[in-house]
Amino acid sequence: MLRMGKWSLMVAASLVALVAGVDCRADEGANKLSQDLYTVLERFHGHTCAGSLMGARLGLAARAALERAGVEGKLKAQCYSLSCPVDGIQVMAGTTYGNRALEVQDRGEHRLVLSDEKSGHQVEARITTGAMEKASGSREMAKQARSLPVGSPERKKLEQELDALYTWLKTAPETEVVTVKPLR
Repeated sequence: MLRMGKWSLMVAASLVALVAGVDCRADEGANKLSQDLYTVLERFHGHTCAGSLMGARLGLAARAALERAGVEGKLKAQCYSLSCPVDGIQVMAGTTYGNRALEVQDRGEHRLVLSDEKSGHQVEARITTGAMEKASGSREMAKQARSLPVGSPERKKLEQELDALYTWLKTAPETEVVTVKPLR
């Protein structure tokens, strides 16, 4: 399991309050999240979408990189897209507006810079081109599915395609979804 530092344990505990009894562990093998954490994200964000899942993967990968470097202090995040990924980042990195640890600059970039305040360690996480290509059009696909009658074959087909994309975003190896590099 992914070792959670003191800061991430506090954040996980507060998120667990959203969903009683949730197991907040990540799969160390590929930095994949447990289904329980995705349930927390879905409740926090209000629905499942490719954007929130990409944000979750950004937050998890960046946080894990800092934890591997021995960072356990308070984190600060800079996110460069004012859209659904922000919620995934807040949940997985523990950097929220409420704790003044998140700054968002709306540049339309699926990119996160995560920093440790005390040590100055900093990493940058970006969504890969392949993941962006896979997710492109998912918002329109979801909108189209919702416009179709419940249970219709067309809606079922679109929902299956979206479920396959969401499963891939949740479980694909980190290198297929996110690139992470140290900045300092």
